[in-house]
Amino acid sequence: MWENVVYTKAQAKFKFQQIEAEPENCAPRQVKAPFNQLRKIMMNEKNKFLMDEMKKINSYSFDLHMGLILYRVLKEEYGFNERLAAQDEMWRYLSLEVLPDLVYDRFGMNDLRFYKGTRRIWMKSIWWYIHLSWQGSEEETFVILKDNSSDEILQLLDRSGSGGYRLELTRELMRQYKEHASSKVPQLFRRVLKLNTARLNMIEPSLVEGGIETYVTDLYKYFLNDVAKLEKRVEVYGNNTKN
Repeated sequence: MWENVVYTKAQAKFKFQQIEAEPENCAPRQVKAPFNQLRKIMMNEKNKFLMDEMKKINSYSFDLHMGLILYRVLKEEYGFNERLAAQDEMWRYLSLEVLPDLVYDRFGMNDLRFYKGTRRIWMKSIWWYIHLSWQGSEEETFVILKDNSSDEILQLLDRSGSGGYRLELTRELMRQYKEHASSKVPQLFRRVLKLNTARLNMIEPSLVEGGIETYVTDLYKYFLNDVAKLEKRVEVYGNNTKN
């Protein structure tokens, strides 16, 4: 199945230009099996999502919803895995030959989101976001991700580190972020990821006493403790002023 997908960047560019000429009619006339079933599922999920008039297609909640569905269906029905997910060729094909109207509805004629941006291809980005955040089930993964924003997607995908993505580490980072996202530290997730990138040059998380969970806890504490100290100083200052 996947071995038969051949879709170069030149082919993708040509197809994108065709869509660009008439974007409102970019839905494919026919999708080859077995990908026609993927298209049916994804388009049905889009319609179900938008039945709630409060929900918008140009939103993080749409990305999360479609990402979870895409992740489940590709894994269960199409034998998808990391090796395939790392190949832009697969995502270009899905974006331009299977679900071009879905990508268009979400982002308009944005070539980065269709095929051009390695980490910006929309379907690729939402699949990896779910994969790197996975908590053992679709329900648990939704719980830790539902209050995030598009910025968390970009931050997580853009900071893979020199050795590539570390699944156990990214999943723990996301799990603990759910616990601390409401803290008063501005841009906490971005700061933690930057600190993590720096520390990975010197520290192997799995060798830290307490393992990866402790390593990640220390990353968050680095910033949370600074805020706690500042709040303490403000409290002391306020009490002194009253006296």
